[in-house]
Amino acid sequence: MLDEKVIIDTNIWASHALNYPEVVEYINELISNNAEFLMPTVVEMELLSHWEVETNPQVKAVKYHYIYDMTDKIVDVTSEIAQLAAQIRRKAKIESNKKIKGPDAMIAASAFIHNATLISNNNKDFAWITFNFSYRGQQLSYVNPIKDTIAYASFIKSFELPNLPDTDNLQENEKES
Repeated sequence: MLDEKVIIDTNIWASHALNYPEVVEYINELISNNAEFLMPTVVEMELLSHWEVETNPQVKAVKYHYIYDMTDKIVDVTSEIAQLAAQIRRKAKIESNKKIKGPDAMIAASAFIHNATLISNNNKDFAWITFNFSYRGQQLSYVNPIKDTIAYASFIKSFELPNLPDTDNLQENEKES
C-alpha cells in the first residue's frame, strides 16, 4: 500500500460517509500505512457545498471530520495549480474534444504539484489525464478503490430518493379539475 501523500476526491469521501465497504477498507489501509492526507481547497469547498451541511448537524459533523480531523494538510489553489489545471483542460479539449471540469482539473493539478496519489471514482476524467498528460515527465498517480462498478451503482441507488411528482403538472391538473 501507500506510505505517501494522497488526495481523496469528494466522491470517495461521500462513499466513505455511506460506509461503502471497499472505500472504508481502502481508507483504513491508507491510515494504517501512515499516508499523509492532503485536501485541496476545491475538495473542501465541494464537501461544504452539500446542502445538508446547513440543515443536518450530523452531515455537517461528518464533513468537518473529513476536513479538520482526517486531513493532515489543506492545500490552497495556487497560481501554479491554476495554470496547470488550465493546461490540462486545454490539452483535453484540443486533443480529444474532452471537457474536464475546472474543479477536477484543479484536483489533478494539486496531485501533480504535491506529488500525491489521487484517490477518486472519476475514471472518466482522471484515467484520461493519467494516460494523456504528464507533468515534469510524470504521469498522474491515480487509484480508484471501487473495483465492482455494478455493485457500487446498486449500492448508491439504494440511497436515492424516489422520484417526486412534478409539482408544475400537479398544479395544472388541479386547475383543470
